[in-house]
Amino acid sequence: MDDSGWRSRIRWVVVHPDRPAVLLMERAGALALPETELPAKVWTADATVILPALRALVGFDAVLLGCVREHEDEAARVLAATIMATPREAAPPGPGARWAGREDLAGAAFPRHDQAMVAGVLGELAEGPAGSGAPWAARGWFQAAEGWLRGSLDTLGDVATGPVQQVQLWELSCILRVPTVHGDVWFKASRDSPLFVNEAVLTRELAGLFPDHVPAPVAVDAERRWMALRDFGAELGWDAPVEVREDVLRTFARLQVRAAPEVDRLLRAGCLDRRLAWLSAQAEGWLPAVEETGRLAGIDAATWLSGGEVAELAAAGPRLAAMCYELAAFAVPATLLHGDLHLSNVAKGPAGYLFFDWTDACVAHPFLDMIMVFHEKDGALRDRLRDAYLAEWTRFEPPDRLRRAWELAEPLGALHHAVSYRSIVANLDPPIDLHMMQSTAYWLRKVIAGLRRALL
Repeated sequence: MDDSGWRSRIRWVVVHPDRPAVLLMERAGALALPETELPAKVWTADATVILPALRALVGFDAVLLGCVREHEDEAARVLAATIMATPREAAPPGPGARWAGREDLAGAAFPRHDQAMVAGVLGELAEGPAGSGAPWAARGWFQAAEGWLRGSLDTLGDVATGPVQQVQLWELSCILRVPTVHGDVWFKASRDSPLFVNEAVLTRELAGLFPDHVPAPVAVDAERRWMALRDFGAELGWDAPVEVREDVLRTFARLQVRAAPEVDRLLRAGCLDRRLAWLSAQAEGWLPAVEETGRLAGIDAATWLSGGEVAELAAAGPRLAAMCYELAAFAVPATLLHGDLHLSNVAKGPAGYLFFDWTDACVAHPFLDMIMVFHEKDGALRDRLRDAYLAEWTRFEPPDRLRRAWELAEPLGALHHAVSYRSIVANLDPPIDLHMMQSTAYWLRKVIAGLRRALL
């Protein structure tokens, strides 16, 4: 989508670091919530873009707590968002601004529904930590994470050369960065969700198994799902040349082959068992009632399935279960799945490609992991990428048998990812990233397309 000509209007709910109060600023002779406008369509999770705009407005450093409301107006090309933040340290309000509690809301110049929203925020602040289910939405969380990160640097004998910076914060994770005498150190906290692993623990385990291809955390807090890693270079990105994509797929296939004998160790490390028997049960248990998923608050109604698509999927469970049974008969072993394998989760390290962001990792049929190929719209390019990946599996089956296994794996892989996204959005509170809200339907349509191709 062309993002040119867009503007982002951000309304800020800046909460006091210690007491139930929000920052109000004078505007047109009345008090109102602070507002900024950026001449672009921003990702509200990108702290490096939106926090400088807040600092320029209020005059102090702040940290994000989360997005409260977000709406895209395609016709006007305006992104409107309400974002919660808090001062990084106690700071007096600037000229024309003051901290206001519940008793001050009646004189504030913002719409009634915003008054209700702010009143709710103030009520939560009075009762305890602010925010939704994400731990980083609570006041004081950033300071605790910063203290842990600095303590980890002390243990490593490293020294910070600048402040800890908030880089990204959204429904699923929070990322911080601190410069040190030995280079940047990155911090990541991940959300707990039914189909997520404890990424910090698993990344440490995978780095022990595959040190050339998984970055090793330098510190882990297993209980809080925190980890720190040294900088390992820039992500490859979605636009990497096809030769690089082929090389990445071959490398990851070899990693999966090496991981197959380690399945029990991976399960003990926290990987979920999502092998074909599990997927078959999902097909027969979830799809007959798939219409109910469209009613979830985390599903985008505008892009949800049509009645015909719902009926087609509701009837497809037995056929997909039979495909699971057929795929299981091939000699290709169950192994490690990344779960979100695309080129923004891959970097180039000194010993080869590095794979990171393992929240969706599990044990399952390896071919289900190939979203890099499943996403490709160019048929010839898709076949080229498929063949690069399958070439690493010929020790288990001959090429013609591998291609048949791939035909089965395409719709089953789509189902695997649809189940993942459905689980994510079912366990989040709105507002939810629009891509996340649309992804369950996207992958279910891939299931339908794969089944239809199989009939030709």
